[in-house]
Amino acid sequence: MFHAISSPVPEGITVIDKDMRIIWVNPVAERWAGGLAEEKGLYCHDVYHEGNGICGGCPSVAAFKTGRPEKSLFHAYYIDGVRRDVELMAAPVFDENGKTVAVAEIARDITEKLELEKKFKENKDRLQAIFDGIGDGISVIDRNYNIIRVNKGLLKIFNRNDFSELIGRKCFAQYYRRDHACDNCPAVRTFTEGIPGRITNIQQRGVEKTVLDVSIFPIKNSNNMVEQAIEYFRDVTGMVKLEDQLLHAERLAGVGELAAGIAHELRNPLANISASVQFCRKKFKLDEGLERHLSIILRNSKNAGSIITDLLDFAKPGDMSFELGRIETAINRACALAKSQCAKQRVNLRKRVQKDLPPKMFDKRRLEGVFLNFILNAVDAMPGGGSLVVSAHLDHHAKEIVVAFKDTGDGISKDNMNRIFDPFFTTKASGVGLGLSIAHSVITHHKGRIEVRSEAGRGTEVTVRLPVFSNSMLQKD
Repeated sequence: MFHAISSPVPEGITVIDKDMRIIWVNPVAERWAGGLAEEKGLYCHDVYHEGNGICGGCPSVAAFKTGRPEKSLFHAYYIDGVRRDVELMAAPVFDENGKTVAVAEIARDITEKLELEKKFKENKDRLQAIFDGIGDGISVIDRNYNIIRVNKGLLKIFNRNDFSELIGRKCFAQYYRRDHACDNCPAVRTFTEGIPGRITNIQQRGVEKTVLDVSIFPIKNSNNMVEQAIEYFRDVTGMVKLEDQLLHAERLAGVGELAAGIAHELRNPLANISASVQFCRKKFKLDEGLERHLSIILRNSKNAGSIITDLLDFAKPGDMSFELGRIETAINRACALAKSQCAKQRVNLRKRVQKDLPPKMFDKRRLEGVFLNFILNAVDAMPGGGSLVVSAHLDHHAKEIVVAFKDTGDGISKDNMNRIFDPFFTTKASGVGLGLSIAHSVITHHKGRIEVRSEAGRGTEVTVRLPVFSNSMLQKD
């Protein structure tokens, strides 16, 4: 009867005695044994394990010792001569005195299950590698805005070291430092209406600004209800900066053409005015009052001529003379020219220049003028005195010579930061506002760039980065 009851059972059942000899098997175990006519009396390890002795970790051995059911999650069986992975459960069989006289060993073939689990893990690992390999940030959130999963790209964007810093926490608290869901959060609409959303978010981290393009996509269940949402973060800061640079370049080009036209139209009349004043002073004997007025006319004509020269420099910075030289010579010259002005305003000027900077092709006069402009601007920002450090070093990784001007002056307000390189923009009582525009144009023609970091009341740091194209020049001694 027991044989008939156990026939439909898919597991193999073997009853063994204390000597590990088979007492009874069900049809499944009999089939596994290779259709032996009689397994009774054979050692179980000879039948199922090809005679390699009692298996290590055998649950039947443990069941005989403990008198309790024992389990082995992974065991090797040889079924029809082929190695299979099985899960074993050994249950003790007691006599009328409660002694363990046998063990019923139930074996379940889990080979296919393990293979599926292996394939599932491989696919999971492959997807995880793709997930983490995406440079952009990916975050999965639930309807309560709890972070379920993130990739490594997101850790980088939000400057986190480990997944544990984000998983299980609110997205609005971790990403945007808020105590409630954002007012314009597209995820709200995604969860309520089941449609994708998109938003541009600006992260302010000190003086640095990061622009994120955030897209939201719904994850629905079998009932077409949105259970989770995927947030896709793209750092578009570099793209925005590039667009700003292109717009700035286009704007400067237009203003430059206008400035060139105005300069040429004014240069001849100013030259005539200056020549006429000098003719009158030489030709006629003038009284003291008239001489004084003519001197004023001549002085202002020269000032206007200087402004015209600046306009032409701004309009046509391409007329440069490049020579191979060392940047430190331009730095030393600019510092020497500004020395008296620094002393006058009690500004402590210090230089920190790396020795043996590689030579570079540059316009000595123009670059010297740019450096002098940055120094004098820093001095003007410290009317009560302060400190100015001019430094230069070679960035081997970026292959750039980096020249920095760091002061302890008034700093630049956020409203003015985006306008400092605009032509004719100035915060000074006197001045045309072309100095930084010309500096920007000169550095651009040197294939370099200018970076400005400033905070109102805490000083400014202007950094000039000039590329070094020759690999031989970059080699260390």
